[in-house]
Amino acid sequence: MKKTILILVAIACAGLAPAQNIEVSANAGILTRSDFKFDPLVLSGNVTFDISVGRFILFSPECTLYADSKFSSESLILAPGGTVNFTTGQLFLGGGIIKEIWLKSSAVSIPLELKLQAGVRASKFRLGAYLLTFFEEMFNDISFGFTIGFAL
Repeated sequence: MKKTILILVAIACAGLAPAQNIEVSANAGILTRSDFKFDPLVLSGNVTFDISVGRFILFSPECTLYADSKFSSESLILAPGGTVNFTTGQLFLGGGIIKEIWLKSSAVSIPLELKLQAGVRASKFRLGAYLLTFFEEMFNDISFGFTIGFAL
């Protein structure tokens, strides 16, 4: 039921973006710890709204769903957040915050995380890499993510 609701929310949000300065992209990717062992393999899917503010600033609210490669219900994490990016041409570089929420029956909330990202937006495609770290343990506990997506 939770998966169905999340899919419906993502589709509804994508329909809200026919404005001129908003681009919506659907992205898929992987997440790993700082050891790059990919064990367990964590998959991600998200919807990102890129809102152009002036020539060089891109505000990007997003919502990401993380799951292990077995898609077990204990591993589902919803991570809403947003970044402010500086952009020149097709490149973007920015940072922001996300808030992870475990979608277990108890809906455990995890402290805020810093997200630093860089990537390329070319034509209808988006390629990115990002770093996540908790504010409490700044750069001691790090995760790295890689995404590829396309504009809707």
